[in-house]
Amino acid sequence: MKLFRGLMVGAIAATSLFAAGSVAEAKQPYPCGFYRDGANYPWYGHCDEPPPTNVQITIKLLFSPNQTWCVAPGPTKLPDIATNAWWNGKLC
Repeated sequence: MKLFRGLMVGAIAATSLFAAGSVAEAKQPYPCGFYRDGANYPWYGHCDEPPPTNVQITIKLLFSPNQTWCVAPGPTKLPDIATNAWWNGKLC
């Protein structure tokens, strides 16, 4: 009986964690990281949990040197010639 009760508690906890992750992802209105919208414009989505923090990203540009930007939580429009962007591990 104790084994069955332990398995049930474990299953409920795993289900709760999965459901909480799904809810958090569902409320995000934009993708996290580099993405292109329906019109093929480049964006960077900084997904953040409270407290909000600004992060530094590196932007790879076509035929130009990389740029470094400080972005706040939320979507940020990038230059049209951006081919990729990523968080470089720094806060700003």
